[in-house]
Amino acid sequence: MDIPPQTPEAGAPLQATAPQTAPAAPALAPAGFWVRAGAYMLDGIIITVGQLLIFGFLLLVGIPKMVANVCSSLLGIAYFVWMPAACSGQTVGKMAAGIAIVRMDGSPLTALRCLGRWAGYLVSTIVAGLGFFIAAFTDKKRALHDYIADTRVVYIQEVGTARKTLLVLLALAPVLLGLVAALALPKFMQLAATAGEESTRGRLTALRTAVAAYSRDNPGQFPPDLASLMPKYLPVIDALKLKDHQETNDMAAYDAAACAEAAVDPAKLRDTGKWGYVADPAASCRGALFVDCTHTDSRKNQWASY
Repeated sequence: MDIPPQTPEAGAPLQATAPQTAPAAPALAPAGFWVRAGAYMLDGIIITVGQLLIFGFLLLVGIPKMVANVCSSLLGIAYFVWMPAACSGQTVGKMAAGIAIVRMDGSPLTALRCLGRWAGYLVSTIVAGLGFFIAAFTDKKRALHDYIADTRVVYIQEVGTARKTLLVLLALAPVLLGLVAALALPKFMQLAATAGEESTRGRLTALRTAVAAYSRDNPGQFPPDLASLMPKYLPVIDALKLKDHQETNDMAAYDAAACAEAAVDPAKLRDTGKWGYVADPAASCRGALFVDCTHTDSRKNQWASY
């Protein structure tokens, strides 16, 4: 049997139908510090490569170096000002990370706002970089330049774990390189210093060999000075490179007073940092050639003792 549709009785109040409301948009999650740092590093690499290309091109076409340097520097400003304003708050690095700069009130970014944010980068850098690091601890992960420009950085799309990991590693690269440099640099400097000292001792041996060859060719005589060795016995007088003195290939002449029997007395040296040479015919150590330096090398030996 058909049931007739029910109709409200006469005089009965009509029930209001509840309005249909659209579901609230999900809140945008703030971008984490390390992902932001990785995106910034990627942007930095892109800008650096671009600046080098511009700088090199301008030099090739004859632009003065100072002007070329200024023009290439403007690329970084243009990148951080124009691109976020034109690309909905994103740079290439932020696109890779799936994040974007947004205003706190949701209004669109303008080029002027982005310029102020770039100026905030400078402030963040001036305070020993702390302006960047506070994004790891502040509400909504905002950095100092975000507070200055009234912005924040949020996720706008999901990115894979692999991409996030690469960005974090990119952000950690300067830290890792700094640790490696801190550990390896002292050792490298020590090796470089040792190699330089060996080179100095080798030059000293070469000079002494040339003096001996001069004496063989001229029995009973020694060269009056080191310049007399050129060009027959030595093409040039090699420069003496010591950490405690300026580089030089000059000679410091000594007389008999510098001798102690057949050797040079280190206590009587003038520590000139030059090649020391005794040319006095009356000297008991005539022909002695040495490094006129009373400082010690990495072996803790006085240079003049070699």
